Amino acid sequence: METLFPHLSSTGPSPSHLEVMATYRSSFAALVNKGSLRPLVLPYHMYGCLLLLLYLCIPHTQQPVIYAVRWPVLVVILAFQWKTLWEATSMSMATGFAAGLVAAWGAVWSVTWLVLNRPQFDAKRVNRRKRRGVGRFGVKTGIGKGEEWEEGSGERSGEERGEGEQNNGVTKQGNGSATGYRNGSAELKYRGKAEGITNGKLEKDDGGVEYYWQPYPDNFLDRFTWTSDLLINFRGPGWNWAIPPLPPMPPFITSQLGEEVTARSISVKSSVGLQRYDTRSELARARLPTFIVGYFLLDILKVVMIKDPYYIFGPNTYALPAHLEGYSPLTLQFIRQAISSLSIIVSLEMVFLLAPIFLSLICGSRIFGLRAEPWYYATTWGSWSNITHKGLNGLWGGWWHQTFRFAFTAPSNYLIQNGYVKAGSPTAKFLAFVFAFGISGILHAGGSVSQFPSTYSSHAPIFFMLQALGIVIQMSVCSAGRGVIRKFPAVVRRVGNSAFVFCWLFYTGWWLTDDFARGGIWLYEPIPFSVLRGLGFGAEGEGWWCWGHIGVGWYEGRHWWESGIAI
Repeated sequence: METLFPHLSSTGPSPSHLEVMATYRSSFAALVNKGSLRPLVLPYHMYGCLLLLLYLCIPHTQQPVIYAVRWPVLVVILAFQWKTLWEATSMSMATGFAAGLVAAWGAVWSVTWLVLNRPQFDAKRVNRRKRRGVGRFGVKTGIGKGEEWEEGSGERSGEERGEGEQNNGVTKQGNGSATGYRNGSAELKYRGKAEGITNGKLEKDDGGVEYYWQPYPDNFLDRFTWTSDLLINFRGPGWNWAIPPLPPMPPFITSQLGEEVTARSISVKSSVGLQRYDTRSELARARLPTFIVGYFLLDILKVVMIKDPYYIFGPNTYALPAHLEGYSPLTLQFIRQAISSLSIIVSLEMVFLLAPIFLSLICGSRIFGLRAEPWYYATTWGSWSNITHKGLNGLWGGWWHQTFRFAFTAPSNYLIQNGYVKAGSPTAKFLAFVFAFGISGILHAGGSVSQFPSTYSSHAPIFFMLQALGIVIQMSVCSAGRGVIRKFPAVVRRVGNSAFVFCWLFYTGWWLTDDFARGGIWLYEPIPFSVLRGLGFGAEGEGWWCWGHIGVGWYEGRHWWESGIAI
């Protein structure tokens, strides 16, 4: 958006990040006062997402006219998301990036649920309620007059409504079908008998609750919670459309749902290495240490990055800091990309940890019900073996976080389910790559557009399409040389896969990391308290407290509906 420093012509020392942020804040405030820019305002800039939520709360399975209204609703949502993309930003640099990414995501998510899927017809989630029947000591339990069910329990299960063994029209084709693989969790039914299953593995002290499938509910309050869960639940744990990399639900839930309990559901790890936690203590032991280590890693990375003008301006002509002088351009590129990559991974992991720590460990099921149960929050990153065994395809399809996978695969799955392409065919695989990496590029381009400093928003889509190209190249070469490659020892093949991934990311990664730095994303303050800066390792004027300019306030719009909390 703005270029306020001569970072592409000046050869002297770089201004400090504190000077840069002070200049950015001053310019931002002037543009907001002039009316040519506005901060990210809540709830105003969420109106598109709220419209999607409200529309899906209106039943349309028996109302063709209401179902057809989804098209004008989608047009309104897309128009508002486009407006948000170009007018909203923030002086919290991560929030500025998120403003555009969320605007683009709102458009993608709306197309996913209004065009490519039929949630009111096909989707259902696992819910829980007070147990009915005879209790442990022969005391009759259940839902009596005046009692309330838990978590939208005003909705009866399919069996109570006479649906019997019907599956509510659940879509049979799972995510990943574009590449010829079925999503085993698409219906949450696993075939076959598990060996060595004991009753202890199927039972759990559930506090007098039972689990059941909940299709689209009848009353508005339950529809609201059901639809809200649908829209904020990107990976789909506990839904019949859960993405393939997630571990299956715990066997004590699977058995109550009338599904066969198999060895796969007993295993706490998925095929790509994501870990499920069945108790809060397991979740706490695994995630709290990760959060603490991540906190201090962010502190270290922030101190390191603010000393290099690259992380303030992106590529620039300012003098290098003393600790980077003398390195070759390739070495300098490697150092900067390595630090950028580590910062991206740690920052994402810290964001992903907030939900399980707050919802499950701090609040618990008494407040948030099933959505606070620990199994709901599988780990984010897959096993490293995805990379060593499958190369670049394994990195993006198994090791990297799969938060947006359902939306990425929705277009290709739609084409397969409606008979336009054949599952597992070369065309299906090609379209799967194009849609997945293309949508990812669009999301990140949205974040680039909304950043306050000037960026090149086309660079993110180029980076992601290059990843698709790299996968195609590696798969083609391996397929053509399969006879020779098979003769190599396994360790050599794994090293080869890792080497290709490293080289491809090294020579293509700058398209993304340079634009992140150019947009000032590393100027964001990731932690409220800094031990290192409090001890004097930061810039002059910095101390323990880092959120002195967090920038949350009230924004007064031209109309009352445009006013709200500015962040």
